[in-house]
Amino acid sequence: MTGIDGNSASSAFVAAQYGLQSASEGISQAASSIAQRTAEDAVAPAQPIQPNTAANGTNNTSSSATRLTDDLIALNVNERNAQASAKVLGVADDMLGTIIDVLA
Repeated sequence: MTGIDGNSASSAFVAAQYGLQSASEGISQAASSIAQRTAEDAVAPAQPIQPNTAANGTNNTSSSATRLTDDLIALNVNERNAQASAKVLGVADDMLGTIIDVLA
């Protein structure tokens, strides 16, 4: 039988902390980018997306809509990452409590 130590609990806490910090930074970055686009649209409202008939032309509003979509997806992904990290933190807390109960 192997001994009970706090190494696995400690690494779980560290992983959860890193995950929460990373998700928080991602959420802040995505939210900032969304807010910036909203401010830019208030100054120069986006035009409805028109089909691009020119072979070499680019459509800036389509590109802006794609970036906004990417930012919204990043916001959602980082929210899920934060939820998963919080769950890891909860499990590590329960595990540490069990270890304390076993050793007491």
